[in-house]
Amino acid sequence: MSHSFIGVICGLKSEAAAVRDAVQDKRLRIGVSGANAARAEAIAATLCHEGAGAIISVGVSGGLDPALASGDLIIGNQIIADDGAVWESHSYLIGAMRDAARDAGAKSGALFGSDEIIDNTSKKSALFHNHNALAVDMESHGAARAAAGAGVPFLAIRAIADPADRALPPAALNAVAQDGSTRTLATLGAALRDPQQFPALIKLGKDSEAALKTLRRDLGPLFDRLFLSLDL
Repeated sequence: MSHSFIGVICGLKSEAAAVRDAVQDKRLRIGVSGANAARAEAIAATLCHEGAGAIISVGVSGGLDPALASGDLIIGNQIIADDGAVWESHSYLIGAMRDAARDAGAKSGALFGSDEIIDNTSKKSALFHNHNALAVDMESHGAARAAAGAGVPFLAIRAIADPADRALPPAALNAVAQDGSTRTLATLGAALRDPQQFPALIKLGKDSEAALKTLRRDLGPLFDRLFLSLDL
């Protein structure tokens, strides 16, 4: 099968928009999972079936390593799932991006794929110490599983939003709709019922914007190397 595009899996529409801003190339196809691993797996499987040359998980993540700050760029060289499954990112793709990743100041390490929201610092600390994972998200493991099943190269590129010492306010826990959009009114309504959450929501918004800014800034050179390496 000839390969003509790279498949990108994002959890949020805002992440997909950042990818489109940074990589304006017709050889890119983006699916949005709504931060759900099963949907990410299904979308990635479809893209693989349709001829994707690679599957790349792209988006924001929660920090697990205390050394990481909001906006730090992560190249996930390994994905660890809740059930103990482990998927390695494709070494050829990592090598192809090495110079661009270094120029962007990216850190390389394991990512943890969770089926539930990691909403407090104790959960983050446990994942870091038990798995030595740098960050956590909710769709990379689904995308990795589909890519492995289809024999298609996989890679994860993430940017840190909430760092390891930041808990998520309860109002934010149901903020993502199934289509990957943000339930803004519902989130604000929940915060209005408990106004003490507003400072944490404002911090989370700033953290998320720092992560999206990193993606908009750094994805272009990284994907340039990926397109060249895959000869698309």
